[in-house]
Amino acid sequence: MAKFHIRARTIDLLGRQQIANISTAISELFKNAHDAYATTAEVDYFRDDGMFVLRDDGLGMTKQDFEDRWLTLGTDSKVGSFSGLKRPPVDSAQDVRPLLGEKGIGRLAIAVIGRQVLVLTRAKVDGKAEGNLTAAYIHWGLFELPGIDLDEIAIPLETFRADMLPNYDDVQTMVAKAQVNLEKLSSRIDEKLAKTILDDMEAFKVDPRDASTYLGQPSFELNGSGTHFYILPADEIIQEDIDDRDASYKATRFEKNLIGFTNTMTPDFRKPKIITRFRDHVDEGEPIERVGEKAFFSPEEFKQVDHHIRGRFDEYGQFRGKVGVYQTLPTDYVLNWPNADSRPTSCGPFDFSIAVIQPTPTDSLVDPTEHAKIKHKLDRFGGVYIYKDGVRVQPYGGPDFDFLDVERRRNLRAGTAYYSFRNIMGAVELTSRDNPNLVEKAGREGFREDKAYRQFRSILINFFIQSAADFFRENGKYSEEWADKRYELQRLDEVRKKREKQSKGKKDKFGEQLEKFFRVIDSGQLPKTISETVSGFEENVLAELKSQKTPQAKALAIGRLEAEAKLHLDQLRKEHAISKPRGVGLNTELRNNWEVYQTEIGKITSDLVLPAEKTIENIVT
Repeated sequence: MAKFHIRARTIDLLGRQQIANISTAISELFKNAHDAYATTAEVDYFRDDGMFVLRDDGLGMTKQDFEDRWLTLGTDSKVGSFSGLKRPPVDSAQDVRPLLGEKGIGRLAIAVIGRQVLVLTRAKVDGKAEGNLTAAYIHWGLFELPGIDLDEIAIPLETFRADMLPNYDDVQTMVAKAQVNLEKLSSRIDEKLAKTILDDMEAFKVDPRDASTYLGQPSFELNGSGTHFYILPADEIIQEDIDDRDASYKATRFEKNLIGFTNTMTPDFRKPKIITRFRDHVDEGEPIERVGEKAFFSPEEFKQVDHHIRGRFDEYGQFRGKVGVYQTLPTDYVLNWPNADSRPTSCGPFDFSIAVIQPTPTDSLVDPTEHAKIKHKLDRFGGVYIYKDGVRVQPYGGPDFDFLDVERRRNLRAGTAYYSFRNIMGAVELTSRDNPNLVEKAGREGFREDKAYRQFRSILINFFIQSAADFFRENGKYSEEWADKRYELQRLDEVRKKREKQSKGKKDKFGEQLEKFFRVIDSGQLPKTISETVSGFEENVLAELKSQKTPQAKALAIGRLEAEAKLHLDQLRKEHAISKPRGVGLNTELRNNWEVYQTEIGKITSDLVLPAEKTIENIVT
């Protein structure tokens, strides 16, 4: 009887060719970590040598699990079966998690990131980590070779003590076994392909024991469990995905696919079951966190913006929640779905939260500096993200995926279509229990576009259209508060601009006065003028004394000359007196010039005017 043969290339067809890009592959591995009850899944990417390390602190795998599940195609490794294969383990210390990685492509997604991987996994059984860890080395290029059956490829598999990670020599021993396997197949492999794979193997310089000294947690130390992947080198396209953006205000492909993996933006959010991070080690300095709580919207930013809407759509599509306009106390809001009938929707009930910023700073309560920062983030990542069981559903979220036609309506009717994804941060929260009919496509490109999805989309579209008309449109049903506050902010902005204009005039005049003063000081004319005043007075006094006037007339004349000389000195001082304008903020240059002026005007009084007045008095006496 004839039998089916499974070619090695099946792995490539089922795995690498089913994953759109590297960031999608990383997302799949994060989901696998979630299913393994990890609380942390972290990536460290080193640009100098291209090493990519993904570690989680989940339940890990025993050697048997690794062989029976991870290295076996077609097993119901996530959902169990009647074939004798047990359901995957659960962590009794945590709530039961719905499985996210049921497509069977997560483990094969590694091939998209890089052609070679060292897998280390340590299992936790009944709350206690096993004493050994399992290690495997795989070169995915072997699964691209034509004419080779799957069972002809041997995967080097070793066991190590958990407190003694494999070092460089241990890894090289495993690589050598893969090279021996390649040699056995060499007669049936294209020579160039074989050499390429062999060169890759010889360049695989990985030392997990050394890496553990600088990677930190999660690790296998003490009771640590989980699975670690060492990929070297990662495909160079990862750098393009990280760095290349169409414009400064747009997200990179990497950010679009991985930002907001769990919902950490809405206040009082349910603590994510897993936190994911991606650290980019660009140079020897501190790594850049490309994915994580710091990169995504924070609860503080969510609360800081102008308007907030939170509530729940029930099983008939009706929204019940609260709307807070311009940070006011939220009021109740109920909105019916016009397509509802007496039957529950196929999509099921779900929670909904959005925060909206007024796009124009003058219409917003947010401080202008903070407004610019938040708006920059919204331009890149703004939108309504969909989470199912706490994990983001791709590709929803971000301004470039307009699944609710928000931007299309705004482009057609900018005057009445209030919302824009670039002004919104928000989340839809789904669960497997309430929304079982909203099912993702196999390739992770969104939900299947069936009745449940069409209803779900229709409910949200109706909400955005009607709530905009009710709250954010002139003469809307509940728009008085928004219109009045917006008018008040615009009026205050006009007053501010008028004051700024007046302030600028005062500031300019003040600066001109200081510049004029410094020109006089630089010319050296002032000491000369004061000296001439004193010498002229002395000459006039001598002339009066030599005159034929009576002593009484001479005394009166000299007294008049003294008063005139002192008045002239006082006028010189007043001529250069400058007052700082009140209520006007000075820039650094003006503040510095003002300090210099105060010093110089003090010197004029103490070093020139007062000595001149004293000399005049001495001449008289």
